[in-house]
Amino acid sequence: MLVVKNNTKVIKPGGVFALGNFDGVHLGHKEIIEITKEASIKNSSYAGVIVFEPHPRKFFSKNSDDFYLSDLKTKEYLLSKLGMECFVVLDFDKDMADRTPEEFINDIIIETIKPSVIIVGYDFRFGKNRAGDTDDLNRICSQNDIFVKVVEKQKKDETVLSSSNVRDLLKAGDFKSAEKMLGHKWLIKGKVVSGDKRGREIGFPTANLEVNNFLKINFGVYAVKVDVDGISYNGISNYGIRPTFNDDKLLLETYLFDFSKDIYGKDIVISFIEFIRKEKKFDSIDLLKKQIALDSKKAIEILDK
Repeated sequence: MLVVKNNTKVIKPGGVFALGNFDGVHLGHKEIIEITKEASIKNSSYAGVIVFEPHPRKFFSKNSDDFYLSDLKTKEYLLSKLGMECFVVLDFDKDMADRTPEEFINDIIIETIKPSVIIVGYDFRFGKNRAGDTDDLNRICSQNDIFVKVVEKQKKDETVLSSSNVRDLLKAGDFKSAEKMLGHKWLIKGKVVSGDKRGREIGFPTANLEVNNFLKINFGVYAVKVDVDGISYNGISNYGIRPTFNDDKLLLETYLFDFSKDIYGKDIVISFIEFIRKEKKFDSIDLLKKQIALDSKKAIEILDK
C-alpha cells in the first residue's frame, strides 16, 4: 500500500477515495471500504483512503490523549489488510482547521488529490467549525466532475456502528461485543521498546509497547494473540502501571509463550482476546511469579478454545 504523508505529488489522479477518520476500522468503515474497492474496479482505477492526523478531536481537545481505537500505524495495518492501495494522511493543523468547506474541497481534494470518486459516511462533516456536510460535499465536487457516494448509517444487532460505541464497549470490558462491531479483535500495532528488563529477571521476558494515545481500557491482564513477522503466538498482556514495582508509566507488557527471539525495535500486532484479571500490587516477587504462571495457564485455556 502506498502511504502518502507529505509528498502528495506521488498521488495518481483519478483514484477512488474513502474520506474520514476511520478510527478502529469497524464494520461501518469496512462497508465504506468495500464500496470504495468496488467503485475503483468499476472505474478501472485504484482504491485509497484519506484520513486526518491527528484526529480532529485530539487537535481541538488537548486532553483527548487516550481515546484512539487505532493510531496511525494500526490504522494503516488494518486498511492494508482490507486491500487499500493508497493511504493519504492529511495534517490536521490550524491551517487545516481554519479552511472553509469550499477551501478544503478546492485546495485539498480537487487541486491536490484529484480523485474521480469520493466516498464518505452519512455523518461526515468538514471545514471550519464542521460547517460542511454531505450535501455541500456533493455540490462542490459535482461542479468539478467528481462523483460523491454517501454511505448510509450501518447497524449491527440494532446498534449503530460507530467508533464511540466501540469505545464504550471496550471501556466496559465487553471485548466480545466490541469484536462484533469491529469485525475483528481489537488490536494494537506498535514498536517494541526497551524496558527495565524486570520481566526477564523474574523468568517472564516481555515485549513492551507504549500506549499513551490509545483508549484507556481496564488495567489488568489479558489473553492475547501476538503477530510477529506474520507468525501468531499466544501470550498474556498486562495493561497498566505495574504497581508491584511502584511505577506510574502506562505500558502494555506482553509475555509470549514459547518465544525467545530478540524483537526490540520490531513492530508487532497484539490482538486482545479476553480479560483475565485486574492489575494488583503483590507483596513479593515470588507471589507475582506464581500469579503470572496462573495467568498463563488461564490464557492457554482461553486461547485453545
